[in-house]
Amino acid sequence: MTNILFVCTGNTCRSPMAQAIMQHRSEWNVQSAGIFAGEGADASQGTKEVLHAKGIPFLHQSQPVTDSLLEWADLVLTMTQNHRDLLKQQYQAATNKIYALKEYIDPDYEQAWTELKEAYAQLEDQKLVGKEMQADVIRKINKLEKKVQNVDISDPFGGNIMTYQKTYEELDNYLAQLVKKMENENR
Repeated sequence: MTNILFVCTGNTCRSPMAQAIMQHRSEWNVQSAGIFAGEGADASQGTKEVLHAKGIPFLHQSQPVTDSLLEWADLVLTMTQNHRDLLKQQYQAATNKIYALKEYIDPDYEQAWTELKEAYAQLEDQKLVGKEMQADVIRKINKLEKKVQNVDISDPFGGNIMTYQKTYEELDNYLAQLVKKMENENR
């Protein structure tokens, strides 16, 4: 059975919402934690309201990311690229299992990174003849950068219920894709 750890900043909004949705959708072992989380805080009111409205039961107490949680996890999915990068810096032994959620789901993400590195190398080699060819490579770089930078799940903290609803819908969409991906990998 797969152990999944969702990580956000304070472990009161996005990661507990992701945990609740995933527990509702699957049989996998799921936990959540926060990079700057305190111990034992409840989920935010907006998170609780949205989950309740969707009929997803959930009790939550925040917890910080720890070595033992990362050892427990087979897969660590963060809500932003900054969360991913901080974890990879602090827990270098776990880097091979830490991803931003959207990055992990999107099969084109890895390809976009490869193409972006190649385009930068091409630009740096300055083997491009003519301004038109350089402009084409720069347009390609701009397009690819947008693709690889768009991996953050929106943070509803401090927002109204509509903001939490929007984050729920975003997470629900990506977690449905995650379930499909993991079911296909486990066949």
